[in-house]
Amino acid sequence: MSKRVLNKVKSSILKPEDINIDSLRHLSKDSFPLWALTSGVKIDSNFVDFDKHRYLLPIYMDPSREVVWQKAAQLGATSYMLLRIVWWLQQNPGTKACLYFPTREGVDNLSADRLTPLLESCALTQNLMQRSNKLSLRRIGNSTFYLLHLGGQASKDSMPLDFVAFDEVRLCNAQDIDQALERISHSVHKYKLFMSTAGIPSQDISARFDLGTQHIYMSKCGCSSGVDLARTFPHCVVDDPKRGLYLRCPKCRYIIKNPQNGRYIAHNPGANYPSYHVSQLVSRFISLEEVWDSYKRTTNMEEFFNAKLGLPFIDEANRGIGKAQLDACIDPGLSWGKSVGDGKTAMGIDQGGGYNVVVIADLHEGKKRIRHVEIIERNNPDYMVNGKLVSPFHRVHELMDEYDVRLCVCDAMPNYNEALAFAQEFPGRVFLAWYQREAKQVVAWGDKKKVPLTMAKAGPLLKFKYVAVLSRFLSLSVALGEWADSNVVCPDPEGLVQMCRDEKTNQLRPQEVSRRLFDHLMRLIKRFKVTNHETGEGRTIWSYVGGDPHLAHAWNYTNVALERLRRHTSFTFF
Repeated sequence: MSKRVLNKVKSSILKPEDINIDSLRHLSKDSFPLWALTSGVKIDSNFVDFDKHRYLLPIYMDPSREVVWQKAAQLGATSYMLLRIVWWLQQNPGTKACLYFPTREGVDNLSADRLTPLLESCALTQNLMQRSNKLSLRRIGNSTFYLLHLGGQASKDSMPLDFVAFDEVRLCNAQDIDQALERISHSVHKYKLFMSTAGIPSQDISARFDLGTQHIYMSKCGCSSGVDLARTFPHCVVDDPKRGLYLRCPKCRYIIKNPQNGRYIAHNPGANYPSYHVSQLVSRFISLEEVWDSYKRTTNMEEFFNAKLGLPFIDEANRGIGKAQLDACIDPGLSWGKSVGDGKTAMGIDQGGGYNVVVIADLHEGKKRIRHVEIIERNNPDYMVNGKLVSPFHRVHELMDEYDVRLCVCDAMPNYNEALAFAQEFPGRVFLAWYQREAKQVVAWGDKKKVPLTMAKAGPLLKFKYVAVLSRFLSLSVALGEWADSNVVCPDPEGLVQMCRDEKTNQLRPQEVSRRLFDHLMRLIKRFKVTNHETGEGRTIWSYVGGDPHLAHAWNYTNVALERLRRHTSFTFF
């Protein structure tokens, strides 16, 4: 688009009555927003109107192959995806696109109630549309538009695609999204759209937004960059008995009469793809009174932040353990170091690609006493032997002897062969651990179960009996509860400092590793996960905020090992 035309378009905010539609229509082949404006297409029986939805214009004008939009509810994201896909398929004959939706019922409703009327709304799209008996399939000329339920196996594996879009990402399984993205791996186009209301910080759409440019809609005020109304809420709202309810910048005190008068500003410029955020506070169709009333009346603050402000949110009541509770378990009179040799020392190991993380504790005076925390990284020079890189399991062999560990529970995956060799070197003292989602017990010990005859005749890799099967939800709940109930004591974190890689920068630096343990424990957030979107059925799970809490898992393994050492009757074994 030429600068002259672009300036004309911007100055008029793309209002149809102010633009010579015929003079611009020929440019719509290269401009999606012009096509949306000049084609005559309607979405939900309405023409596209950027004057009433100014926050939409920059997103429509963004030609990027990947776009992430974290937003509040009812701001036009689904309409944008439908229109952009239809336009793109029209401009790229012979291509295939798919819009994935979390529920099967949602797909059918979207196809019948929104896409079909859209395609029938103007002569241009009517001529392109070919009839199909399937709600999940639409022909746009000789291109193909699929609308599919993301939970279906065939929908993720059956066809190659050029363009994929995901609506309500926070309701989708991340593994399903990754699997569906493989459908464009052989395409020369590889277009991706991710749209959703917000959920938990650093998860789902929030994680994708954070990795993008973080374009946030800033309403104009007296500040040079404007004001982010969503992130300053509720301080940006003034409820004056005389003047009524109005918006005001908390910093410069500028009264904001039209929050749509603003612009997107990137808070992470230079990222590999654009990401956008906008809230209902800038909508012309959702009043400030509606938002404020919802805020004052809500019994679900998480849903308010997610749906009204488009922001991720954690209800602290759902956090498994808080900082104050963890700090209360610190006993400055204790010291780090080797156990007293009473035979009640346990070690938990969580492993990954090139690292092991370890928590060692013993039983002392009715408490679980943290003795040692260590992060073993293969690429850390401190763990080289004779200048050569060695397996992280080399160090855990040493720890078994240094701390006289009587029982160790070690994550079995991903390095199963090394973990098995480690366990076989200490028969009966090292158990390999797995999580089982449907497990009814906190932990089940393999050596307590009678070995079937077929397994008894198998080779050593198959008949290894020293295994521990844990319920992920139950065992982590018990492990966190021990800290909350002050059943754990920990020496002063400043007394144990290790050179290890910073989780954010990946640079080696001194760290108080027990503080990292505390951080990992606080990453566990309880939430209800819907497993059947049609019925609303689901289960309660522990979600992670801020990355995989490896040390929390290591502590979980340590905790079940300690319980076995003292034969706590509240645990059920095979």
